[in-house]
Amino acid sequence: MNKLFFSNELDLFSIRTTLEEPTLGPEILKLFQAGWTRFLLEDPVSWPLWPELLAAFPAFHFAFLEPESGRIMAAGMTVPLAWNGENSELLDRGWHWVLRQSLEDFRAGRVTHTLSAANAVVHPDFRGRGLAETLVLSMKRIAQAYGFTRYIAPLRPTQKEKYPLTPIEKYAKWTRSDGLPFDSWLRVQKRMGAEIIGPAENSIRIEASLDKWREWTGLVFPDSGPYVIPGGAVPMTADVERNLGTYVAPSIWVAHYVK
Repeated sequence: MNKLFFSNELDLFSIRTTLEEPTLGPEILKLFQAGWTRFLLEDPVSWPLWPELLAAFPAFHFAFLEPESGRIMAAGMTVPLAWNGENSELLDRGWHWVLRQSLEDFRAGRVTHTLSAANAVVHPDFRGRGLAETLVLSMKRIAQAYGFTRYIAPLRPTQKEKYPLTPIEKYAKWTRSDGLPFDSWLRVQKRMGAEIIGPAENSIRIEASLDKWREWTGLVFPDSGPYVIPGGAVPMTADVERNLGTYVAPSIWVAHYVK
């Protein structure tokens, strides 16, 4: 078992990085695909970059494996960034920026200062076992092991697609009666000591023809304007004259400080 992150005394799962087991990379991507809405699988930024991200940072991507079967129970991908600015600067950036910037820094050979989450998912068969918290803990431990003092994450809010018309600024401030965030993924981060920095409205951008959007969503778009789409955190905007649909989704930034 990999002792880099923490001691798994009960042997509930083993931890492997793609550096240790390169064949895990494609399997991790399959798990990500299974949990994503169809149109997100057409993201023109992230999917073309995943192979290079896997090759560039094999020590920073990992999976939890069920001991008996070897099945992936959960997986996480992190990337190092040369960025070392103020947290408030992140509000003008987002998930696409993280992916692009990490590779730009890698190609340029820059010294990295900050670790960022790139993706995290728990297999549906293993949810409800606290693995989301363990994913966050593992990412923090990676940051600690490689000398980073800060771990950041542009979160895709779990429940936001149920409230696509609610502005992300308002949604990010929603809380439950116990004072914790309304969104379950934000709650996990907050319980583990994260600072909620705020939303980045332009985190993910997907543009495609309206024909493609019809294929992906099952909807038709008779007029130009916003449309609530299945799985969308915000409406998609249709431009009938240009035969173009544009989806610009937000993230919510959180930061952990690693000792």
